[in-house]
Order: sequence, then structure tokens, then C-alpha cells
Amino acid sequence: MSYTVQSGDSLGAIAKRHHTSVNELQRLNGIADPNRIHEGQSLRLPDPPPASRPTTTSQDESESWSQTVLRFVDALGRPIIGLMVRTVAEGREILSTTGADGCIHSLACKQPNASIDVHVQRADHKGDGEKHIGRITPSPGKQTVKVQSGKHVVTTKIRRHEGAPQSPPRQMKAQARGDKVETATTQGHPLLCVKGCECPNEDDLLLGPNLEYKEWVKIASKRAGILPQAVAAVMNAEASKLKGGKWSVRSESSKSSATGMTQFLDGTWIDEALRKGTYLNDKAKKEGWLTQDPKGLWQFKKADGTFVCGPGLARKLSTKAMLPSRRKAADKNLQKLLDLRYEAEFAIMAAMDYAKVNLDALLAKGYAIGDLNDTEKARIMYLCHHLGIGDAVHFIQNTIPEEDVTGLNKKGKIVVKQNGAQKLLTAQVGDAAAQKKYVKPKGNSWVKGHRYWLDDFIAQHIKPGVFACPGIKQVRLLREEGSAALLSITEKLKK
Repeated sequence: MSYTVQSGDSLGAIAKRHHTSVNELQRLNGIADPNRIHEGQSLRLPDPPPASRPTTTSQDESESWSQTVLRFVDALGRPIIGLMVRTVAEGREILSTTGADGCIHSLACKQPNASIDVHVQRADHKGDGEKHIGRITPSPGKQTVKVQSGKHVVTTKIRRHEGAPQSPPRQMKAQARGDKVETATTQGHPLLCVKGCECPNEDDLLLGPNLEYKEWVKIASKRAGILPQAVAAVMNAEASKLKGGKWSVRSESSKSSATGMTQFLDGTWIDEALRKGTYLNDKAKKEGWLTQDPKGLWQFKKADGTFVCGPGLARKLSTKAMLPSRRKAADKNLQKLLDLRYEAEFAIMAAMDYAKVNLDALLAKGYAIGDLNDTEKARIMYLCHHLGIGDAVHFIQNTIPEEDVTGLNKKGKIVVKQNGAQKLLTAQVGDAAAQKKYVKPKGNSWVKGHRYWLDDFIAQHIKPGVFACPGIKQVRLLREEGSAALLSITEKLKK
């Protein structure tokens, strides 16, 4: 949903008319100053709550012993959509229909000993009516109960087995199904209730093997001003993966000092620690590693109690004396700071702080970042992290040259003034693959080949919809992905 700002509008008035808050509108639209909106500006509005899961219930939540959401899925874990459900709890009978995520609305119970009887519509081929599939005794507080059917019907052809039987027989490992609430129904129907499934949840966030990082993703989402699904997409593109897709916290590059889940270089990590207001800066101050001198300049406290201080502190901390080799510091306090890259909390927060400062830098240069949706912002975040803010601006403006542009520095030494497309593309895919797959098909242009490769790479790797629970939010994010090609975004931003 969107709204076009009219003459005389204020963000507060718009928020009130659309039943939301000023903070939510700022977050959705990347607005730093709520007093600065202009006539004709298009604002994203929050999605209305799904009909299958209203945000309010018939009882005051504060008076409830429990709040239970029922989610109905088939044997393969896919949502059962459009199923008619009748629930009876504490003498109240409620008729519902499952939504796109397989859920019905939240059920509130006041009493600790309350139970919920669940009835569902019979399948068409079994005639009219309903069947009682089970009784659930809720736990205190909010919870999700998955109601899983044991049936999944497929049509296939039977064929004769060729060859001898396998010997010895293959042993199948037992699969954990979760915390069972009910193992059988009162009528013997093949249904199972499992408590604690990941979806749905208040953010509709689906992290799978990375579920343990959920709280950090949510906090980083608020810091960056984008949906947690967008944060997860950027993290997934940045991180090395363990078996099963889990983000690796111990990743180390063999070619550089890039380390941890988000592959920060030694120097970049130190820069983040010295940048006021970052999560890492707050940690360094809390630990006493960073303080400010009487002039307000940062000074780093070494383990022996002495200080590294004065202008150019980041450069001083990155010298051979302080960093004799990759990832290895001569001072214990500096080593502790560098080792925070191995902790998911700081890797995720630093990645989003760094991404946010890049978006803010583009905003300061006059680029309309506030007009982008969350998928587009995530893709520009990755572009800036991948190329650096300088080359990212050149990519947006399509001013990256074919080859490096060199010049003389103040000391008369030849240095690279601007990176060329040939170097940028070759560094990613190698010279032979670059020419065969991208340069020759694009008229032997390194610039066009590089743009085509990066456009495709980001489309394949920055996909927030993958991290959304089935339902309205997932549908919206998938729709955003389809219309958010990198080259379309940069064309929109280009001045």
C-alpha cells in the first residue's frame, strides 16, 4: 500500500489516518527527519493485518492465561489453505477458515486448566459434516501449535524393480518432530499437533538453520530501518555457509584479513569501532578500550594501560607494530576487538551499521533512497558493501570505465584513481570466464559484462522473500523481488 503526500500533510496526520505510527512510517520509508516530507512524495504504508490472524482478539490479551495460534499443514509441512475449522474453548465456539499461511486467528483462554477442542471440515469424498481431530491444552503465554495431517496423496505409476535388493538394508535416522502436544486424536485420525514451529511469528521471519540468530537479526532490522527478512537476505549473501545453510561465524579468507560471518577486514573493523554511534563503538567504550581525550579525540587503551591516541587513530592501530600479521594484534585489547568478528551478535550488527551508513551517504549525495522498498534497499546495501561506496556511486551513474584510471599522487607515485570494469569482473569470476560468459556476449564490453554479471548475481542472492513465512508478507516480498532488478533500481536512482 502507498500514499501520495498532499499539500498541508504531516507525517503524524498521515500515520493517524492510516492507523499506524510516525516511527513505522519513518522505518518503512527511510525518513530520517519526520518533519521533512514534500508534496507528491510517495510513502509506503504498512500492510493491513491478515484476515486469518487479526491483531486483536475477543478478550483483552492482558487478561489471558494463554494466546494460541493454530497452523494447519499437510504431511509435507505445507499450509492447508481454506480449511473450515470450528474451535470450542471455555464455552466459546468460533468458526474460522485457514488463510494463506494455514493459520486461524489467535485463541485466548483465561483459565490455566482450559482446553481447546478442534473440529475440521470433512474432505469432500467423505461426505458432509466435520470431525473432531483433537483437544489441545495450551501452555501459559503466547504460542503456536502446528496441526499436521499425516496424509499426502500423490499419483504415480508402479514399475518393476530392476536389480538385486540393497544389502545390507539402508538404516534411516530418526527425525525429530518437535515437542508433541498430541500424538493421536480422539477419533484415531492421522493428525499430529507439534508445538513450537517457527512459523507463524510476529515478524513472519523464517530463518531455518539460522534461527538462533533471530534476535540479532530483529535488532539489526530496527537499527537499519528495513524488514528483518531484508537483513537476513543481506546476511545470507555475505556469509560463508556450513553444511545445511547455516552461516559460518568462523570463516576466514585465505587471500585477505576478511574474517567472521560478514567478512570484515582488519582495518574496516577498526574503522567501525571508531565510528561514533555504531554497535561496535558502544561495545569498545563499554569495555574501556576506547575513550576520548580532553579535545574529544578517540584514544585506544592498550592492555598495559598506555594509550594510542591523536589524529589518524585508525591508521595508527593498523600499523605493522600493532598488526604484525592478518588477524593478529600485538596488543591483547586490540586482539579482543578484532576477535569480536567471530561473534554473531557483533558481525550482524556491524554489517547493518555499515550498510545503513552507506545508504545515508547516498542519501546525502542526493539519491532518493527513501523512495525504495525494502528489497531495493537490501540490494543497494549489498552493492555498496560489494563495491565500496565510491565505486557504487559510479555503478549507479554508469560511469565505471573499461579499465583502471591511474594518476600520480602527491609523492609522484602512480596510483589507481578509479577501478575499471575489467579488474572488478575478473576479480570475481576470473579472466577466461569473464570474457566467455559476460564480455563477448555483451559486444566485448567489460562495462556491460560487469553490469550484467552483478545484476544477475544480486538477483540470485538478495531474496528477502526466502526468509518470510508463507502468507501475505512473503507474497509481497516475492513481488518486490520480481520488479527489483539491480539495473532497474540504479536507473531509478540515477541523477
